[in-house]
Amino acid sequence: MRAISLRNNQTGKEWTAETNWLFVCIGGVPHTRWAAEVGIRCDDAGFIMTGPDLLKNGTRPEGWKLDREPYYLETSIPGVFAAGDVRHGSIKRCASAVGEGAMAVTSVHRYLTLG
Repeated sequence: MRAISLRNNQTGKEWTAETNWLFVCIGGVPHTRWAAEVGIRCDDAGFIMTGPDLLKNGTRPEGWKLDREPYYLETSIPGVFAAGDVRHGSIKRCASAVGEGAMAVTSVHRYLTLG
């Protein structure tokens, strides 16, 4: 790579910038309206709250009916898990999202076994 073409979406101005590197950051805007609509708790920016982030002063989320705290990637709905960029406090890196996905699968098995 020698250069990239850029365009300002507000002004329409286009230009070329010489560079040898490119870093792409995606996932900055969560598309989680559906989650909020079904009762999954999200933060003010729309990221899904999970695990310890659901607790307030040691109190479980409103409506939590199980006699345990939410598992690490579990949402405010027991048995529903979130992983990757959509999750509040996530690292926003591909490798982290893959790892969280693997952790979520393990948590699903735990939930199905233990509740």
